[in-house]
Amino acid sequence: MLSTWIRAYLDDCYALAQGTRNLYAYHLSHFLESTTDQPLTHVTPAKVRPYLAHLHRQDGKPYSLHYIHQVYRTLRTFFRWCVDQDAIEHNPLDKVRAPRLPQTKSPRLNLDEVERLLEAVKTGPHPARDLAMVCLAVDSGLRRGEIISLEIDHIDIDAGVVRVIGKGNKEREVPIGSVTQVALNAWMGLRPRVDTSRVFVTRKGQPFTKNGIQTLMYRLKKRAGLPNVRWHLLRHTFANHFIANGGGLRKLQKILGHASVDTTARIYTDPELTELQDAHAKASPLANRKQKRSR
Repeated sequence: MLSTWIRAYLDDCYALAQGTRNLYAYHLSHFLESTTDQPLTHVTPAKVRPYLAHLHRQDGKPYSLHYIHQVYRTLRTFFRWCVDQDAIEHNPLDKVRAPRLPQTKSPRLNLDEVERLLEAVKTGPHPARDLAMVCLAVDSGLRRGEIISLEIDHIDIDAGVVRVIGKGNKEREVPIGSVTQVALNAWMGLRPRVDTSRVFVTRKGQPFTKNGIQTLMYRLKKRAGLPNVRWHLLRHTFANHFIANGGGLRKLQKILGHASVDTTARIYTDPELTELQDAHAKASPLANRKQKRSR
């Protein structure tokens, strides 16, 4: 039965991050509830298509295409696992068209906005700690969860390296710049001696939580006057500036911890308008015609 295989699949996801397991469980339980329990072989493309097509929120409004795409990926991964387990011969999602996501530019802060954010950090109640956290995001692209889970013995400030445990418990070494080195040194000199190995703690000595770091960002963006700033935007900011300044895709992939360079390329290779204008001024046939006449 479908419910039996869903339970078995979720049990087999024990090594994944808790957030990922929760996401899979939510989407699969909703699919089970909507389509009713039935033999796994009875789940056909004809049953999956209307489910995806009519997904809507409790208030009746449709979900975003990004959300529906997330549901699609979850179902596809689950049924692919079922094929691997010889429970079914074919993945029904193979014959269901994936939602086409709109092409959007990866957002980023410009240098003036980065400066405004750093100034907001410096005027806050915990400037040393908060500056070190923001620097790790803007200077090295660390995710929110990677920042709060950072351990003391995972940082080598003198060598300019932090060891990060990323998605799927994959470990990678990430370089940090001189500004971040100074910021980390300053924080470690002030960090209270508490019974935790986490680098970042609250004023009460407790390790930061996701809610805590979200609250911190809410206060920072309010002081900076940047209403749309979030932690992941700082990661995007690092990556976009890294590419724009000639950092290279392969190197960026390693720093960000992407499993595939295709992921890195898809998100971060869309040039800014100013870059297009500069290239156009050099490459346009009319621009070249004008330059030849002036010689």
